Amino acid sequence: MSTAPDETVDAILRILGHMDPPEDLYSVSGSRLYDQITANDLTELPEILAAARKTSGPILELASGSGRITRPLLALGRPLTAVDSSPEMLAMLKENAATKAFNPRGVQLELLEADMSRFDVDGRFGCVVLGASSITLLDPAGRWDLFRRVRECLTPDGKFLLTVLNADNHQAPASNDGRCTVSALGEDSFLITAEGRDPANGARHVTMIHVSFGVDGTYRSSAYASDVAFLSNSLLEEEITAEGLTILERRPVRIASPSPGLDDVELWVCGK
Repeated sequence: MSTAPDETVDAILRILGHMDPPEDLYSVSGSRLYDQITANDLTELPEILAAARKTSGPILELASGSGRITRPLLALGRPLTAVDSSPEMLAMLKENAATKAFNPRGVQLELLEADMSRFDVDGRFGCVVLGASSITLLDPAGRWDLFRRVRECLTPDGKFLLTVLNADNHQAPASNDGRCTVSALGEDSFLITAEGRDPANGARHVTMIHVSFGVDGTYRSSAYASDVAFLSNSLLEEEITAEGLTILERRPVRIASPSPGLDDVELWVCGK
């Protein structure tokens, strides 16, 4: 996926004197920044846990990252397999899971480095979880592959839980009309998040610029970018149904830290 140049991001980087192009958000340093940003985000956790408790058997979590959702899932006391394509994210999850605070019940946890649309697992799962609206990271072919693999690895009464940002209720601005927010990140740094949308090719381009200050008043900047699909929920429903899954329930998700670009999120509970 690609989008038109984001003029807002270019202007900010020029002001900061940042000459290098943004790195992939899921690079080594980008992964650590993402972990820092999301570590205390409780969004979607109550809804996912409530639905997961109604299932039984092993749990499969896709796009697990460093374990924001993994940790509460482990509290259910069921064997869990966590899949992520980033070795850096999985290394952080492995380190976290070795602590009593993260996995107090000593639940069996298997880590698998793989793309969420191209994973191979043994056995069947009573619950498959894909949170953080991560479905938007995939192109149509990737989504079809994911839904097919999920259907194949679910038990007959298993449930597929995924959270979705309802793009149908958001008007996409022009690609160079960047939406920009600034937030504190610790005591000596802040984060600039800019989003440009390109409805022509169905993409949202998100850039995160991290600025940290030294004790002498100097600063350092780093920039990371990610493309995600501007995905209609009606299209997503068609794709899920076409791969033999049924949407059994839709539940609204409470956003822990509301922002203009993140609202109207739903948890979809799917079965065979």
